[in-house]
Amino acid sequence: MKSFTDSTEPRRHFIARAAAALAAITGIPSLARGETLSPNVTDDSKHDEWIHQLKGKHRELFHTIDFNDRAMLMASNFLSVYESDFGAKPGEVNAVIGIHGPALTLGFTDAAWAKYSLGKAINVTDPTTKEFATRNIYARGGELTVDSLQKRGVLFIMCNHGLGLRSRAIATERGEPFETVYNDLAASRLPGIVLVPAMVIAINRAQEKGITYVRV
Repeated sequence: MKSFTDSTEPRRHFIARAAAALAAITGIPSLARGETLSPNVTDDSKHDEWIHQLKGKHRELFHTIDFNDRAMLMASNFLSVYESDFGAKPGEVNAVIGIHGPALTLGFTDAAWAKYSLGKAINVTDPTTKEFATRNIYARGGELTVDSLQKRGVLFIMCNHGLGLRSRAIATERGEPFETVYNDLAASRLPGIVLVPAMVIAINRAQEKGITYVRV
C-alpha cells in the first residue's frame, strides 16, 4: 500500500508545474510553497524616492489637470493653516502638487512655452501682452507660483505618461520625431519638477503610504 506522502507527491509536482505555466502565460509570478501575499507588503521602487522626501506628520497630494493656480492656492492654505491654527513647525507639513493633462504646462520653462506655442495650445493669454502666452505665467514672480511654493517646501510631480502623449501630439503636428520632442520637453522641466511614471500610479502609491489626496 502506498503511503499518503507517496500518493500526494506527484500531485504536488503537477500543481507546481501548472502554477509555473500559468505564471508564464499571465506574467504573474507564482508564490513559492508556504508564501502568502500580505496587504501591507512593502514594494518600494526608485520611482518612490519623491515619497521618501516627505518626512512630515501631515502630508497631502493635490492633483490637478487644469492650468490655473487652484492647486497652488490649496497647497498654500494647507501649509499656512497648519502653521497658524495647529502650531505645526517647519517640516511637519508636506504638500505635493501632481500635474498632468493641460496642467503639465505648469512645469515647463519659458523657452519650451515659446518654442512649442503652449499658450496657444491650451488657450492661455498672457495678462501683460493680452496675447497667447509665450511664457509660463505661473513659473515665478508671485505668491502662487511654482518657485514660491517650492521655496515653502511644496513638491511638484509630473506625469510621464501624460508627457509622452503630449509629446506625440506635438511631434505629429510639427512633423518631428517623437523622441526629439519628448526628450526636449523632459529636459525643459522647471528645476525641481519630479517626473513620475504615471500620475494614477503615483497617487496610488502615495495613498498606500498614508498621504492623503485631493482632486483640485
